[in-house]
Parts: sequence; structure tokens; C-alpha cells
Amino acid sequence: MNEEAILELQKVSHAFGPLLALDDVSLTIAPGELVCLVGPSGCGKTTLLRVAAGLEELQQGGIAIDGRTVAGRGAHMPPEERGVGLVFQDYALFPHLSVLDNVGFGLRGQPAAQRRMRSLEILEQLGVAGLARNFPHTLSGGQQQRVALARALAPKPRLMLLDEPFSDLDARLRERVRDETLHLLKKAAAASLIVTHDPDEAMFMAERIAVMRAGRIVQLGRPAEIYLHPTNAFVASLFSEVNRIDGVVSGGGVETPFGILDAKHLADGTEVQVLIRPEALKLAWAGEGEADLNVGRVVTARMLGRSTLIHLHLGHFNGRPLHLHSRVPGYVAFAEGDDVTVGLDISQAFVFPRDDPT
Repeated sequence: MNEEAILELQKVSHAFGPLLALDDVSLTIAPGELVCLVGPSGCGKTTLLRVAAGLEELQQGGIAIDGRTVAGRGAHMPPEERGVGLVFQDYALFPHLSVLDNVGFGLRGQPAAQRRMRSLEILEQLGVAGLARNFPHTLSGGQQQRVALARALAPKPRLMLLDEPFSDLDARLRERVRDETLHLLKKAAAASLIVTHDPDEAMFMAERIAVMRAGRIVQLGRPAEIYLHPTNAFVASLFSEVNRIDGVVSGGGVETPFGILDAKHLADGTEVQVLIRPEALKLAWAGEGEADLNVGRVVTARMLGRSTLIHLHLGHFNGRPLHLHSRVPGYVAFAEGDDVTVGLDISQAFVFPRDDPT
């Protein structure tokens, strides 16, 4: 086991009957590090969190928390002895206890005055100390989330496990609460593992992202690495909408409307799909620049607040009409029927085999 890791999962596999939910998963989290598990529903991310917490008994592999083996090799330490802070999607607050007593629940065994002081301290940090005497049914979703987080952090755990903690909040409140949560987790210096189905949330929260599919981690890395260097078509399309262009590798490259893209990693004759992020398409008014290689026509343009989404028709390629989406920052005055030039930032164009099993 890695003695420097707060959480270490070694070759963890777990099945529910014939369904293999986790397939040989290994992951370590360092002190103070925040890692997000992201992927579609049913990919195994919540099962992995529950196995780490001890809520599901480990079937195969090993788990260590802060250098102690808590599961595997004949061991199964119950959840309450693992020293882990847990925050669930439904918050799981005790309805018959006040906010103050909910937070103090994890501090049992401490003197009452000390328990009360620590509970009020963490509630104050989260901005809900004024609700200490309230009961959970009187709280909004955002307030319940803060209380659940306070209860998990009160014992000062070395490891925090959070399962979709913001999914029940409306969009604007979700942004604010997850920002507060991020700062609080970093201040607490707890290693944290967060499950989310939202790639944007993972990009915002995490120092490293583990992308899961079908019970396996298919890519692990820092957000910029995952976004700019996806290992397969699944990862590339998970983190944003993509334009897809079919092609065939020839001479180490693949022909596109934007020129030949490098495909030396694939054999000649391989049928491929070129994935292009909308923000990689650079637009300008037709005729404003130098000799234009590609002139497209705007089908529709929609202002989305921080950006404008533009649908384009770029004539035909390989005998088929080519419809592309471009996303540009802020507001641009393109309108239906306008002619625009279309350039490509090749750093956000990816070539993968068309029959990629992912």
C-alpha cells in the first residue's frame, strides 16, 4: 500500500449478480487532493464511492485509508470506524434532530460543550449558524446541503466522500454552493473524492478527474489534460458537444475541409472519425481576411449569455452535406444567411478510429 496516500484503491472489482459494476479499478488520492469521478449513469462511480466508504463490502481487491488497510486481505472495517466524512445526494439528515444536533452527531464521545462549540464553528463557516435550532424539514435544499457538509466536516476527517452533492439544487444555487464547498474542502485540507455526472462540475472542482465507463477508469488526469488530450472518442465527447467528420487515414493523415490532420498513430486505410469541439471553429465575416479556404453559411445563431452558438452549413464533404456547430465567446452579430469564413484550431480536433469500442 502507498503510505503517502490518504485513499488507495487497489484492483477493486465488484459485481451485483451478473452485472460487473467495477472492473479492476485502482486509484490513489493524496492529502488535500480533490478528485472527481465522472461518467454516465451506471458506469460504477457511486459503487466505487460506497465500496471506499464501507457501505458495500469489498469483493475483490484492497482499500487503504490513511495507511491502514480497511478492506481486503480478510479485513472489513465498518464505515463508522474508517474516519471518513460522507455527504450523500439526499443529504440523509436526521429529521428528529435540530441542525445543531445533526452536526454534532459525528462528535459523540466529546464533552457536550466542546461538541457544541465545534458544531457552531463549522455552521458559522458555512453561513448557516442562524439555523442551528431549526429542523431539517424547515430548510431549503441549499441549506440542507450546507448542514450535511457541516456534519461531515465537523470531526475533521482526513478523507471526504461526496456522492452527487449538488444535483438537487437549481442551476444558480448549485454554482454558488459548490464554490463555497470547494473553498471549505481546501481549507479543511481533506482529501476528497466527489462523484458527479456533470463534466463541467468536475472541471471546476477537481485537481484530477477519473473518467469512468462500464466499471473502469478510462482516463485519469488533470482537467486540462483530459480536455485537451482525450484518450478516446468517449472522453472527448463527454466534456463537450463535438462535430463529427468521417474520413480514412492515408499517408499518415486524414483529409478534412480544413486540410490534412495528423493521424500517424493509425494505420493507413483505417476508417476514422474526426471530432472537433465547437470552440475550435473560428469564424469571421466572409471577405474580411486573406484568401478564404472555407466559406460557410449561418443557419441559425443563438445568444446563450456567455457565448453564442452558431449552426453552419459548409457545403458538401465526401459527397455529404456538412453541418457544423461553432461556439464563440460573448455576443456576435451573425444572423441567418450570413456568409462566414471558418478556420480550425487543430489543438481541439481529435482523430479516433470509427470502430473504437469506447
